[in-house]
Amino acid sequence: MLGTTADYQPPRAATRRWMLGVGATAATLLAAACGGPAGSTGAGNAPAASKVPAKLRVLARTPQEEDALNAQLPAFTKQFSHITVEPEFVAGGDMIVKQQTMAASDTMPDNAHSYVGTQSYHQFAITSAYRAIDDLIARDKVDLKQWFPELVEIMKIDGKMYGLPFKGQVLGAGFFYNQSLFDKRGIAPPNDSWTMDDLVKAAVQLTERQGSEITQWGYAVATWGGENLQSHLRAFNGDTYSKDGKKSTLDTAQALETFQWYENLFQRERVMSPNAPAIANFVEGKVAMIGRTYFNFKTSELLPKVQGRFKWDGAMMPKHAKTGKRGGMFSGDAHAISKSGKTPDAAFELCKFLCGKEFGVALGLQKRGSTTLGGRPDVYADERILNHPDLSKQMQQAQLKSLQEIKEPYSGPANFKAPDIERVRDPELTKITTGEAKAEAGFLRNLNTQLQAVLDLPR
Repeated sequence: MLGTTADYQPPRAATRRWMLGVGATAATLLAAACGGPAGSTGAGNAPAASKVPAKLRVLARTPQEEDALNAQLPAFTKQFSHITVEPEFVAGGDMIVKQQTMAASDTMPDNAHSYVGTQSYHQFAITSAYRAIDDLIARDKVDLKQWFPELVEIMKIDGKMYGLPFKGQVLGAGFFYNQSLFDKRGIAPPNDSWTMDDLVKAAVQLTERQGSEITQWGYAVATWGGENLQSHLRAFNGDTYSKDGKKSTLDTAQALETFQWYENLFQRERVMSPNAPAIANFVEGKVAMIGRTYFNFKTSELLPKVQGRFKWDGAMMPKHAKTGKRGGMFSGDAHAISKSGKTPDAAFELCKFLCGKEFGVALGLQKRGSTTLGGRPDVYADERILNHPDLSKQMQQAQLKSLQEIKEPYSGPANFKAPDIERVRDPELTKITTGEAKAEAGFLRNLNTQLQAVLDLPR
Protein backbone atom coordinates (compact mmCIF):
# COMPACT_ATOMS: atom_id res chain seq x y z
CA MET A 1 0.00 0.00 0.00
CA LEU A 2 1.41 3.37 -0.96
CA GLY A 3 2.68 5.51 1.87
CA THR A 4 2.45 2.89 4.60
CA THR A 5 4.56 0.17 6.07
CA ALA A 6 3.97 -3.38 4.98
CA ASP A 7 2.46 -4.08 8.36
CA TYR A 8 0.61 -0.81 8.79
CA GLN A 9 -2.70 -0.12 7.09
CA PRO A 10 -4.42 3.24 7.47
CA PRO A 11 -7.34 2.94 9.90
CA ARG A 12 -10.76 3.14 8.35
CA ALA A 13 -11.92 5.85 10.70
CA ALA A 14 -8.96 7.26 12.61
CA THR A 15 -10.07 9.72 15.26
CA ARG A 16 -9.08 13.33 14.72
CA ARG A 17 -7.75 13.67 18.23
CA TRP A 18 -5.25 10.87 17.69
CA MET A 19 -4.10 12.13 14.31
CA LEU A 20 -3.54 15.58 15.78
CA GLY A 21 -1.59 14.21 18.74
CA VAL A 22 -2.42 12.70 22.06
CA GLY A 23 -2.71 15.85 24.13
CA ALA A 24 -6.50 15.63 24.20
CA THR A 25 -6.49 12.02 25.34
CA ALA A 26 -3.50 11.90 27.67
CA ALA A 27 -5.48 12.75 30.79
CA THR A 28 -8.14 10.15 29.99
CA LEU A 29 -5.59 7.41 29.40
CA LEU A 30 -3.56 8.29 32.48
CA ALA A 31 -6.67 8.19 34.63
CA ALA A 32 -7.72 4.87 33.13
CA ALA A 33 -4.35 3.37 33.93
CA CYS A 34 -4.22 4.42 37.59
CA GLY A 35 -5.53 1.10 38.81
CA GLY A 36 -2.97 -0.95 36.88
CA PRO A 37 0.28 -2.41 38.13
CA ALA A 38 3.29 -0.19 38.66
CA GLY A 39 5.43 0.43 35.59
CA SER A 40 8.64 -0.61 37.38
CA THR A 41 9.44 -2.47 40.55
CA GLY A 42 13.21 -2.08 40.37
CA ALA A 43 15.31 -4.86 38.88
CA GLY A 44 17.30 -5.46 42.04
CA ASN A 45 14.43 -6.84 44.13
CA ALA A 46 11.84 -7.81 41.53
CA PRO A 47 9.83 -10.91 42.50
CA ALA A 48 10.08 -14.13 40.53
CA ALA A 49 7.61 -14.72 37.72
CA SER A 50 4.26 -15.92 39.03
CA LYS A 51 2.82 -19.36 38.21
CA VAL A 52 -0.69 -18.33 39.23
CA PRO A 53 -3.28 -19.37 36.60
CA ALA A 54 -3.85 -16.55 34.15
CA LYS A 55 -6.11 -15.81 31.22
CA LEU A 56 -4.63 -13.45 28.63
CA ARG A 57 -6.33 -11.43 25.94
CA VAL A 58 -4.09 -10.69 22.99
CA LEU A 59 -5.07 -8.26 20.24
CA ALA A 60 -3.88 -9.45 16.83
CA ARG A 61 -4.50 -8.64 13.18
CA THR A 62 -6.38 -10.75 10.72
CA PRO A 63 -5.23 -12.04 8.34
CA GLN A 64 -1.75 -10.55 8.76
CA GLU A 65 -0.54 -12.68 11.71
CA GLU A 66 -3.52 -14.94 12.30
CA ASP A 67 -2.10 -18.15 10.80
CA ALA A 68 1.23 -17.89 12.63
CA LEU A 69 -0.52 -17.16 15.92
CA ASN A 70 -2.93 -20.09 15.60
CA ALA A 71 -0.10 -22.43 14.62
CA GLN A 72 2.28 -21.37 17.40
CA LEU A 73 -0.02 -20.85 20.40
CA PRO A 74 -0.31 -24.59 21.21
CA ALA A 75 3.45 -24.69 21.79
CA PHE A 76 3.15 -21.76 24.19
CA THR A 77 0.27 -23.23 26.20
CA LYS A 78 2.07 -26.57 26.36
CA GLN A 79 5.08 -24.86 27.92
CA PHE A 80 2.98 -22.61 30.17
CA SER A 81 0.04 -24.77 31.14
CA HIS A 82 -1.14 -22.23 33.73
CA ILE A 83 -1.72 -19.59 31.03
CA THR A 84 -4.77 -19.49 28.74
CA VAL A 85 -4.58 -17.23 25.71
CA GLU A 86 -7.63 -15.75 24.01
CA PRO A 87 -6.79 -14.04 20.71
CA GLU A 88 -8.97 -11.12 19.69
CA PHE A 89 -8.57 -10.69 15.95
CA VAL A 90 -9.26 -7.36 14.32
CA ALA A 91 -8.96 -6.33 10.68
CA GLY A 92 -5.43 -5.08 10.10
CA GLY A 93 -6.37 -1.53 9.21
CA ASP A 94 -8.48 -1.17 12.35
CA MET A 95 -5.94 -2.37 14.92
CA ILE A 96 -4.60 0.99 16.08
CA VAL A 97 -8.03 2.65 16.23
CA LYS A 98 -9.28 -0.36 18.19
CA GLN A 99 -6.49 0.07 20.74
CA GLN A 100 -7.19 3.80 21.03
CA THR A 101 -10.79 3.03 21.91
CA MET A 102 -9.82 0.29 24.34
CA ALA A 103 -7.22 2.48 26.05
CA ALA A 104 -9.71 5.30 26.53
CA SER A 105 -12.30 2.92 28.01
CA ASP A 106 -9.81 0.98 30.18
CA THR A 107 -10.46 -2.26 28.28
CA MET A 108 -6.99 -2.81 26.86
CA PRO A 109 -5.98 -6.44 26.19
CA ASP A 110 -3.08 -7.89 28.14
CA ASN A 111 -0.90 -8.08 25.03
CA ALA A 112 -0.96 -5.87 21.94
CA HIS A 113 0.89 -5.23 18.67
CA SER A 114 1.71 -1.73 17.41
CA TYR A 115 3.94 0.04 14.89
CA VAL A 116 7.27 1.69 15.54
CA GLY A 117 7.66 3.58 12.27
CA THR A 118 4.33 5.36 12.50
CA GLN A 119 4.96 5.89 16.23
CA SER A 120 1.73 4.33 17.49
CA TYR A 121 3.94 2.32 19.87
CA HIS A 122 5.39 5.57 21.20
CA GLN A 123 1.97 7.17 21.56
CA PHE A 124 0.57 4.25 23.56
CA ALA A 125 3.65 4.25 25.77
CA ILE A 126 3.68 7.96 26.65
CA THR A 127 -0.07 7.94 27.39
CA SER A 128 0.41 5.05 29.83
CA ALA A 129 -1.54 2.47 27.84
CA TYR A 130 1.58 0.28 27.78
CA ARG A 131 3.63 -0.83 30.76
CA ALA A 132 7.37 -0.19 31.04
CA ILE A 133 9.04 -3.63 31.13
CA ASP A 134 12.64 -2.88 32.12
CA ASP A 135 12.12 -4.55 35.50
CA LEU A 136 10.83 -7.72 33.83
CA ILE A 137 13.66 -7.71 31.31
CA ALA A 138 16.20 -7.45 34.13
CA ARG A 139 14.47 -10.03 36.32
CA ASP A 140 14.33 -12.63 33.55
CA LYS A 141 17.79 -11.69 32.27
CA VAL A 142 16.42 -11.14 28.75
CA ASP A 143 19.31 -10.48 26.39
CA LEU A 144 18.25 -7.60 24.15
CA LYS A 145 21.11 -8.49 21.80
CA GLN A 146 18.85 -11.23 20.40
CA TRP A 147 17.14 -8.54 18.33
CA PHE A 148 18.52 -6.05 15.85
CA PRO A 149 20.16 -3.29 17.90
CA GLU A 150 18.71 -0.63 15.60
CA LEU A 151 15.21 -1.83 16.47
CA VAL A 152 15.86 -1.96 20.21
CA GLU A 153 17.17 1.60 20.06
CA ILE A 154 14.04 2.82 18.27
CA MET A 155 11.87 1.33 21.01
CA LYS A 156 13.57 3.11 23.92
CA ILE A 157 11.53 6.03 25.13
CA ASP A 158 13.36 8.23 27.63
CA GLY A 159 15.62 5.24 28.20
CA LYS A 160 12.78 2.79 28.93
CA MET A 161 11.45 -0.19 27.00
CA TYR A 162 7.69 -0.59 26.70
CA GLY A 163 7.77 -3.73 24.58
CA LEU A 164 9.99 -6.11 22.64
CA PRO A 165 10.77 -6.12 18.92
CA PHE A 166 8.11 -8.19 17.18
CA LYS A 167 9.12 -7.59 13.55
CA GLY A 168 11.95 -5.76 11.84
CA GLN A 169 13.07 -4.81 8.35
CA VAL A 170 14.77 -2.18 6.20
CA LEU A 171 11.95 -0.19 4.67
CA GLY A 172 12.15 0.41 0.94
CA ALA A 173 15.02 -2.03 0.38
CA GLY A 174 13.10 -4.47 -1.83
CA PHE A 175 13.36 -4.42 -5.62
CA PHE A 176 11.50 -6.83 -7.91
CA TYR A 177 11.51 -7.28 -11.65
CA ASN A 178 9.66 -9.03 -14.43
CA GLN A 179 12.26 -11.49 -15.70
CA SER A 180 10.12 -12.30 -18.74
CA LEU A 181 10.22 -8.70 -20.00
CA PHE A 182 14.01 -8.56 -19.60
CA ASP A 183 14.36 -11.85 -21.47
CA LYS A 184 12.05 -10.65 -24.24
CA ARG A 185 14.22 -7.60 -24.86
CA GLY A 186 17.52 -9.45 -24.38
CA ILE A 187 18.51 -7.23 -21.45
CA ALA A 188 20.59 -8.60 -18.57
CA PRO A 189 18.48 -8.68 -15.38
CA PRO A 190 19.23 -6.52 -12.33
CA ASN A 191 21.81 -7.62 -9.77
CA ASP A 192 23.21 -6.26 -6.52
CA SER A 193 25.98 -4.34 -8.30
CA TRP A 194 23.48 -2.20 -10.22
CA THR A 195 23.44 1.56 -9.68
CA MET A 196 20.48 3.87 -10.07
CA ASP A 197 21.98 4.88 -13.42
CA ASP A 198 21.60 1.26 -14.55
CA LEU A 199 18.02 1.34 -13.32
CA VAL A 200 17.20 4.44 -15.37
CA LYS A 201 18.86 3.03 -18.49
CA ALA A 202 16.84 -0.19 -18.23
CA ALA A 203 13.64 1.73 -17.47
CA VAL A 204 14.04 3.73 -20.67
CA GLN A 205 14.73 0.58 -22.69
CA LEU A 206 11.76 -1.29 -21.25
CA THR A 207 9.17 1.49 -21.58
CA GLU A 208 6.93 0.97 -24.61
CA ARG A 209 4.69 3.56 -26.26
CA GLN A 210 1.91 3.67 -28.81
CA GLY A 211 1.77 7.28 -29.85
CA SER A 212 1.44 9.32 -26.65
CA GLU A 213 0.12 6.33 -24.67
CA ILE A 214 2.42 4.30 -22.42
CA THR A 215 1.60 0.60 -22.82
CA GLN A 216 4.49 -0.70 -20.69
CA TRP A 217 6.31 1.18 -17.96
CA GLY A 218 9.97 0.62 -17.19
CA TYR A 219 9.83 1.37 -13.47
CA ALA A 220 7.50 2.04 -10.54
CA VAL A 221 7.73 2.50 -6.79
CA ALA A 222 5.50 0.62 -4.38
CA THR A 223 5.80 3.17 -1.56
CA TRP A 224 6.02 6.93 -1.51
CA GLY A 225 4.96 8.77 1.65
CA GLY A 226 4.67 7.75 5.28
CA GLU A 227 7.75 6.42 7.01
CA ASN A 228 8.83 5.04 3.63
CA LEU A 229 9.74 8.49 2.32
CA GLN A 230 12.97 8.21 4.27
CA SER A 231 14.12 5.30 2.10
CA HIS A 232 13.89 7.49 -1.02
CA LEU A 233 15.79 10.36 0.57
CA ARG A 234 18.53 8.25 2.17
CA ALA A 235 19.88 7.10 -1.22
CA PHE A 236 20.70 10.77 -1.90
CA ASN A 237 22.10 11.36 1.63
CA GLY A 238 18.90 13.19 2.50
CA ASP A 239 16.39 12.90 5.34
CA THR A 240 13.08 14.29 6.50
CA TYR A 241 14.41 15.17 9.96
CA SER A 242 17.57 16.19 11.76
CA LYS A 243 19.23 13.45 13.81
CA ASP A 244 17.48 14.60 16.98
CA GLY A 245 14.10 14.63 15.22
CA LYS A 246 13.48 18.29 16.05
CA LYS A 247 14.15 19.96 12.71
CA SER A 248 12.59 19.42 9.29
CA THR A 249 15.24 18.98 6.58
CA LEU A 250 13.20 18.91 3.36
CA ASP A 251 14.79 22.22 2.32
CA THR A 252 18.25 20.72 1.78
CA ALA A 253 20.11 20.23 -1.50
CA GLN A 254 19.88 16.45 -1.00
CA ALA A 255 16.09 16.55 -0.72
CA LEU A 256 15.88 18.76 -3.81
CA GLU A 257 18.04 16.31 -5.77
CA THR A 258 15.83 13.42 -4.65
CA PHE A 259 12.59 14.94 -5.87
CA GLN A 260 14.09 16.30 -9.07
CA TRP A 261 15.31 12.78 -9.89
CA TYR A 262 11.77 11.46 -9.49
CA GLU A 263 10.22 14.39 -11.30
CA ASN A 264 12.46 13.65 -14.27
CA LEU A 265 11.38 10.00 -14.45
CA PHE A 266 7.70 10.72 -13.81
CA GLN A 267 7.21 13.82 -15.96
CA ARG A 268 10.05 14.26 -18.46
CA GLU A 269 11.29 10.77 -19.33
CA ARG A 270 7.86 9.32 -18.55
CA VAL A 271 9.21 5.88 -17.73
CA MET A 272 7.62 5.56 -14.26
CA SER A 273 4.12 4.25 -13.69
CA PRO A 274 1.84 6.64 -11.78
CA ASN A 275 1.84 5.70 -8.11
CA ALA A 276 -1.83 4.89 -7.69
CA PRO A 277 -1.94 1.82 -10.01
CA ALA A 278 1.79 0.97 -9.75
CA ILE A 279 1.40 -2.33 -7.91
CA ALA A 280 -1.52 -3.47 -10.06
CA ASN A 281 0.41 -2.53 -13.19
CA PHE A 282 3.37 -4.66 -12.13
CA VAL A 283 1.19 -7.66 -11.29
CA GLU A 284 -0.50 -7.34 -14.69
CA GLY A 285 2.85 -7.34 -16.50
CA LYS A 286 2.68 -3.63 -17.43
CA VAL A 287 5.72 -2.60 -15.35
CA ALA A 288 9.19 -4.11 -15.75
CA MET A 289 10.65 -3.16 -12.35
CA ILE A 290 9.15 -2.06 -9.04
CA GLY A 291 11.28 -0.67 -6.24
CA ARG A 292 11.17 0.84 -2.78
CA THR A 293 9.09 -2.12 -1.67
CA TYR A 294 9.14 -4.20 1.46
CA PHE A 295 10.57 -7.66 1.03
CA ASN A 296 7.18 -8.78 2.33
CA PHE A 297 5.87 -7.49 -1.02
CA LYS A 298 6.90 -10.78 -2.64
CA THR A 299 4.34 -12.71 -0.63
CA SER A 300 1.71 -10.08 0.06
CA GLU A 301 1.35 -8.99 -3.57
CA LEU A 302 3.37 -11.03 -6.05
CA LEU A 303 3.17 -14.70 -5.09
CA PRO A 304 -0.64 -14.85 -4.80
CA LYS A 305 -1.38 -12.48 -7.70
CA VAL A 306 1.16 -13.09 -10.46
CA GLN A 307 0.25 -16.80 -10.50
CA GLY A 308 2.48 -17.83 -13.38
CA ARG A 309 1.73 -14.87 -15.68
CA PHE A 310 5.48 -14.25 -15.98
CA LYS A 311 8.82 -15.07 -14.39
CA TRP A 312 9.91 -12.69 -11.66
CA ASP A 313 12.70 -12.33 -9.13
CA GLY A 314 14.07 -9.86 -6.61
CA ALA A 315 17.19 -8.10 -5.41
CA MET A 316 18.22 -5.19 -3.21
CA MET A 317 17.60 -1.65 -4.43
CA PRO A 318 20.35 -0.37 -6.77
CA LYS A 319 22.92 2.01 -5.26
CA HIS A 320 23.19 5.71 -5.95
CA ALA A 321 26.26 6.01 -8.19
CA LYS A 322 27.78 8.88 -6.17
CA THR A 323 26.70 8.28 -2.57
CA GLY A 324 27.03 4.50 -2.78
CA LYS A 325 23.81 4.19 -0.78
CA ARG A 326 20.82 2.02 -1.58
CA GLY A 327 18.42 4.00 0.57
CA GLY A 328 16.12 2.42 3.12
CA MET A 329 15.44 2.88 6.82
CA PHE A 330 15.33 0.43 9.69
CA SER A 331 11.91 0.06 11.26
CA GLY A 332 9.56 -2.57 12.61
CA ASP A 333 6.72 -3.49 14.92
CA ALA A 334 6.52 -3.89 18.67
CA HIS A 335 4.74 -6.27 20.99
CA ALA A 336 3.79 -4.77 24.34
CA ILE A 337 1.87 -5.53 27.51
CA SER A 338 -0.78 -3.17 28.80
CA LYS A 339 -0.46 -1.10 31.95
CA SER A 340 -3.95 -2.15 33.06
CA GLY A 341 -3.30 -5.89 32.76
CA LYS A 342 -3.74 -7.86 35.98
CA THR A 343 -1.21 -10.61 35.23
CA PRO A 344 1.96 -8.93 33.91
CA ASP A 345 4.15 -12.01 34.54
CA ALA A 346 2.03 -14.15 32.24
CA ALA A 347 1.73 -11.35 29.69
CA PHE A 348 5.50 -10.95 29.62
CA GLU A 349 5.96 -14.67 28.96
CA LEU A 350 3.65 -14.36 25.96
CA CYS A 351 5.46 -11.22 24.81
CA LYS A 352 8.81 -13.04 24.87
CA PHE A 353 7.32 -16.00 23.00
CA LEU A 354 5.80 -13.87 20.23
CA CYS A 355 9.09 -12.04 19.80
CA GLY A 356 11.16 -15.23 19.81
CA LYS A 357 12.94 -16.94 16.95
CA GLU A 358 10.38 -19.66 16.20
CA PHE A 359 7.49 -17.25 15.99
CA GLY A 360 9.58 -14.93 13.83
CA VAL A 361 10.27 -17.77 11.40
CA ALA A 362 6.61 -18.83 11.43
CA LEU A 363 5.64 -15.34 10.28
CA GLY A 364 7.89 -15.72 7.24
CA LEU A 365 6.40 -19.10 6.30
CA GLN A 366 2.75 -18.05 6.38
CA LYS A 367 0.77 -18.69 3.21
CA ARG A 368 -1.28 -15.52 3.66
CA GLY A 369 -1.09 -12.28 5.56
CA SER A 370 2.14 -10.47 6.39
CA THR A 371 5.39 -12.40 6.07
CA THR A 372 7.59 -9.65 7.49
CA LEU A 373 10.02 -11.55 9.66
CA GLY A 374 10.71 -11.32 13.36
CA GLY A 375 13.18 -8.56 14.21
CA ARG A 376 16.11 -10.89 14.85
CA PRO A 377 19.27 -11.77 12.87
CA ASP A 378 18.79 -15.50 13.54
CA VAL A 379 15.35 -15.39 11.89
CA TYR A 380 16.62 -13.81 8.68
CA ALA A 381 19.51 -16.28 8.50
CA ASP A 382 17.41 -19.36 9.27
CA GLU A 383 17.66 -22.05 6.59
CA ARG A 384 13.88 -22.43 6.50
CA ILE A 385 13.64 -18.81 5.38
CA LEU A 386 16.60 -18.87 2.99
CA ASN A 387 15.23 -22.05 1.38
CA HIS A 388 11.62 -20.94 1.22
CA PRO A 389 9.62 -23.50 -0.81
CA ASP A 390 7.85 -20.88 -2.95
CA LEU A 391 10.49 -18.16 -3.39
CA SER A 392 13.85 -17.95 -5.12
CA LYS A 393 17.06 -18.29 -3.14
CA GLN A 394 18.28 -15.07 -4.73
CA MET A 395 15.50 -12.90 -3.30
CA GLN A 396 15.70 -14.58 0.10
CA GLN A 397 19.43 -13.91 0.26
CA ALA A 398 18.81 -10.30 -0.84
CA GLN A 399 16.37 -9.99 2.05
CA LEU A 400 19.09 -11.14 4.45
CA LYS A 401 21.77 -8.92 2.90
CA SER A 402 19.52 -5.89 3.19
CA LEU A 403 19.77 -6.14 6.98
CA GLN A 404 23.50 -6.76 6.88
CA GLU A 405 24.42 -4.00 4.43
CA ILE A 406 21.93 -1.15 4.72
CA LYS A 407 22.74 0.42 8.07
CA GLU A 408 20.24 3.26 7.93
CA PRO A 409 18.89 4.09 11.41
CA TYR A 410 15.32 5.06 12.10
CA SER A 411 14.43 8.74 11.87
CA GLY A 412 11.22 10.24 13.18
CA PRO A 413 9.76 13.27 14.96
CA ALA A 414 11.08 13.79 18.48
CA ASN A 415 7.57 14.77 19.59
CA PHE A 416 6.12 11.50 18.20
CA LYS A 417 3.80 13.30 15.79
CA ALA A 418 4.60 11.25 12.69
CA PRO A 419 0.93 11.04 11.61
CA ASP A 420 0.63 14.83 11.72
CA ILE A 421 3.80 15.28 9.67
CA GLU A 422 2.59 12.81 7.06
CA ARG A 423 -0.85 14.41 6.87
CA VAL A 424 0.75 17.73 5.92
CA ARG A 425 3.72 16.48 3.88
CA ASP A 426 2.55 13.57 1.77
CA PRO A 427 -0.27 15.16 -0.27
CA GLU A 428 2.11 17.97 -1.24
CA LEU A 429 4.97 15.70 -2.31
CA THR A 430 2.57 13.52 -4.28
CA LYS A 431 1.92 16.54 -6.49
CA ILE A 432 5.47 16.18 -7.82
CA THR A 433 4.68 12.68 -9.07
CA THR A 434 1.51 13.85 -10.83
CA GLY A 435 2.91 17.06 -12.30
CA GLU A 436 0.73 19.34 -10.15
CA ALA A 437 3.85 20.85 -8.56
CA LYS A 438 7.49 21.36 -9.55
CA ALA A 439 10.40 19.97 -7.57
CA GLU A 440 11.85 23.41 -6.87
CA ALA A 441 13.66 24.93 -3.91
CA GLY A 442 10.82 27.37 -3.16
CA PHE A 443 8.22 24.61 -3.07
CA LEU A 444 10.31 22.57 -0.62
CA ARG A 445 11.12 25.59 1.57
CA ASN A 446 7.43 26.36 1.95
CA LEU A 447 6.63 22.75 2.82
CA ASN A 448 9.56 22.63 5.22
CA THR A 449 8.18 25.63 7.11
CA GLN A 450 4.82 23.88 7.53
CA LEU A 451 6.50 20.73 8.83
CA GLN A 452 8.64 22.66 11.26
CA ALA A 453 5.49 24.12 12.81
CA VAL A 454 4.36 20.56 13.60
CA LEU A 455 7.77 19.57 14.98
CA ASP A 456 7.74 22.59 17.29
CA LEU A 457 4.61 21.35 19.05
CA PRO A 458 5.07 19.66 22.46
CA ARG A 459 5.07 15.87 22.72
